[in-house]
Amino acid sequence: MGTTLDKNSQSPVYVAVIDDEIDLVHLFKDALSQIDGIELFAFSDPNLALEHFQINHKHYKVVISDYRMPGMTGIELLSKIKNIEPTVIRILISAFEIQDGLFQECNCVDRFLQKPVSMIKMIDEVESIFNTMQIPNRKPTSST
Repeated sequence: MGTTLDKNSQSPVYVAVIDDEIDLVHLFKDALSQIDGIELFAFSDPNLALEHFQINHKHYKVVISDYRMPGMTGIELLSKIKNIEPTVIRILISAFEIQDGLFQECNCVDRFLQKPVSMIKMIDEVESIFNTMQIPNRKPTSST
């Protein structure tokens, strides 16, 4: 598989997946690679993900982060990402119940997925985001 983007007509569209469980982050990346027209980045270290985001934030459209990670929670990471680029869609995933007050307090989570996350559900969430965006040369997909 390759991307369907014409490199001459637009910049790349980035999606990042961050989870400290290496097997999961690669599983998420593999599942999302079915979506045409995006470049995926997988990180098991939230600090490395943030560094990559700071350098490449203009290309990012979606960031998916686990909640509980060493060194920085998903809420902290998504809050920093929002401060850098508020238009990026931020998805939090967690096996733990997160109190609604935490979402309202940070105002940095656009969508939430409960672990265990169905790969179909994750793909559908990301597809629905891209189907509502105006991205040149990208064909909208329909959920089946």
